[in-house]
Amino acid sequence: MLLASVAASAWVASPAATALQARVQSRLHSTGGRAVAAGAIAPILRDAVVATEDERFYRHHGIDIIGVIRALPYDVVHLSFAQGASTITEQVGKLLYLGGNDHTLWRKLEDAALALKLEGRYTKEQILAAYLDSAYFGEGAYGAWAASERYFGVRPLKLNTAQATLLAGLIQAPSAYDPISHPAAARARQVEVLRSLVRNGFLTEEKAAAALARPVRLRAGHTLAPLRQIDLAPGPAFVWWQLALGAAIAATAALALVASRIPRFRGVRSMHAVRLLSLVLLLLGAAIIIRSFRTA
Repeated sequence: MLLASVAASAWVASPAATALQARVQSRLHSTGGRAVAAGAIAPILRDAVVATEDERFYRHHGIDIIGVIRALPYDVVHLSFAQGASTITEQVGKLLYLGGNDHTLWRKLEDAALALKLEGRYTKEQILAAYLDSAYFGEGAYGAWAASERYFGVRPLKLNTAQATLLAGLIQAPSAYDPISHPAAARARQVEVLRSLVRNGFLTEEKAAAALARPVRLRAGHTLAPLRQIDLAPGPAFVWWQLALGAAIAATAALALVASRIPRFRGVRSMHAVRLLSLVLLLLGAAIIIRSFRTA
């Protein structure tokens, strides 16, 4: 009942999901960016952003439950919302409706409610286009159009695989992965993006390797050297140590819950606390198990 009341309050408090394009234009007005339709952006850039930022974008309805569960162990241990598992839809809500702020639990709830509203009103293509038009790519470039022009001097529709994957990697941390200031870090991040594309079936390993094997010329006059013999295989389906840890925690918690039901232990004063702790550990173990899956 309490959870339902909190969810209802967040739904009422969150902004109405209206005037999406007008909000995009407002964000770009003072930045020199330009809104472009999804069809005017190279498909490889759209795929790279989805594969890297929100690989279940086309399968969820604004909130990625699996992503939330996978982020739970980190957030519990660090007592933060640093890995809040924000979807592309939630990012659009944060950037265009919530002033870029979702660092509190209440803001996260508003963001989630707003994401559901956005998904109910707009298509996936409209939401993705709004994200690509609003995301910050560094070097003063807001949106895919400005980023394509700033880094490569081309329109977003003309981006090749090497250029698109470099741009997609910037969204997470534009300054840290700036190809002009930090070319090695930018290339390393590009490798991660290409692995995500391979893992999600957007690219073959051969095409991903070919993108790395060519130099990338930047408009600023810099050239990123080609990379060869890089392992782009998606890797095992599980992170084995996480799977083992999660299974051990969940099994221990389950045994403790079963033991707490034994008649001779029922009278123990602290048994309620033991059951509560066991339940928390059971949920944490399950979350770690889900987190161990590289894809789901």
